[in-house]
Amino acid sequence: MVLFFLILLFRAFFSWKVPLIDDEAYHWSWTHNIMLSYYDHPGMIAWLETLSLGIFGPTYWGVRFPSFLCFGLTVFVSYRLAKDLFGEVASLVTGIMLLFSPLWGFGGYVASPETPFMLCFVLSVWIFWQGVRPDHSRWSIAKTWIWLGLTMGLGLNSKFIIALLAPGFGLHLLLSQEHRKTLLTRWPWLGALLATVISTPIFLWNLQYDWPGFRYQFYERHTGAGGLSWSRWLEWFTAQNIFFTPVVFALMLWAFGKGFTAILKSNGCRFPASWRYLFCMTAPTLLIFYPQPLWAEFKPHWAGGAHLLLVMGAGALWDEGFIFRNRVWMLPRSRKILITALGFLIPLNLFIYTPFLGPWMPKVYRQLTQLFASVGETPQPWNIRWDLSNEFYGWEDLGKELHRVSREFHAEVGQKPFLAALRYETTAQTWWGTKQKVYSLSTTKSHYTVIQKAHHELDALIGQNALVVTPEKYPANPMEWAQFDRCEPREFRTFRGEELARIFTIWKCFNYQALK
Repeated sequence: MVLFFLILLFRAFFSWKVPLIDDEAYHWSWTHNIMLSYYDHPGMIAWLETLSLGIFGPTYWGVRFPSFLCFGLTVFVSYRLAKDLFGEVASLVTGIMLLFSPLWGFGGYVASPETPFMLCFVLSVWIFWQGVRPDHSRWSIAKTWIWLGLTMGLGLNSKFIIALLAPGFGLHLLLSQEHRKTLLTRWPWLGALLATVISTPIFLWNLQYDWPGFRYQFYERHTGAGGLSWSRWLEWFTAQNIFFTPVVFALMLWAFGKGFTAILKSNGCRFPASWRYLFCMTAPTLLIFYPQPLWAEFKPHWAGGAHLLLVMGAGALWDEGFIFRNRVWMLPRSRKILITALGFLIPLNLFIYTPFLGPWMPKVYRQLTQLFASVGETPQPWNIRWDLSNEFYGWEDLGKELHRVSREFHAEVGQKPFLAALRYETTAQTWWGTKQKVYSLSTTKSHYTVIQKAHHELDALIGQNALVVTPEKYPANPMEWAQFDRCEPREFRTFRGEELARIFTIWKCFNYQALK
């Protein structure tokens, strides 16, 4: 408990001090035009941030407080769920993985749709378990399904992936002779109706804009990756091993297998109901997202909800041992596995977080290059993109420079320029840095391009001059993206202490005419 509160305190400090990452700025920009839903995700993250920003103002903490709160509640509910299903050791393993795994540890800092989604996900799984648990603490059918309708509806307004719990609920009911009759009552259907009503904003927004979010989520992001690719699948598999450590990920896969065996041998006393429950809650997600990297682009966190449940199963194996060829193999729960897992996670966390304390990586690299030079080798010069923490920094400095250049440009030609960028990430961060509307000069779909096209926003800018931003991560010439008479580049550098962190190019572009 002491460890949890210390890490929670560190999270609060991190959320208060460290600048926003690209997607955080993207979601923050949504709060300037509150809608029923958005192109990339439903509206929950923008709605929560709007409330938080109203209290704390346009600060890092104002953006991140909802995610900070959701993550803390997710840890609490996950601890309770793991303890209900598999006991004290499983709940402790789950808590440790939530705090130290890069998937949830770092992800829990940033403001994203994942944090309210994860809270609704584990809360829904916990509620359903209260309705089917094999003891005297079971909830009534009505109570279970009304609460499920509420949490599933809120979850759908956070992220569509929570819908994969629904077939898991149905599968568990169908496989249970005791609970199968529940499907013949009105309560599951009333719960489904309640979830649908709560998620109505998603449908209304998509109907208004010709269903762009549904096309993107259910078709576009799952196609066009160039066909079958085993190397892409290995990238995904490697990411999972990094997120959870190889030993814990192996236990997670074994836990899924044990759940499947429990289904096949449902009458066997060796397999309590919790293992069958684990399989039903995770199977739909795993069947969708484990094969997907073979034929489509992927995000390594898409199976994160199901993986959290499998971590609980891994904790149970840690405690109970596992069965192989009719023999019970006990795992040394206290020492070897714990040391192996933490020996992987602690250095990984140090590598992730310490660059935010200061830019130590280029200094270490220069020392190493001197060592290599002494033996006759000539290493590459330090590249600022090798330190990923640099991507968080420089945007406020850029914002001040843009305001200065905008005044200069205005005085030069007698017309105030509009601000623009070429990718949604740069558009969002420039908006955050300047606290001023920034347009996206791109034909690649994002929430910006969908809204700009629907409301003909770029048409109103024809004939005006622009300041267009490109960072060193995405170098480009605005003339290749949009029609201007000419564009003149000016480099702007930002530093962290004495170390170069970012190199931006501010383009003075004359007479915007159209996108290319």
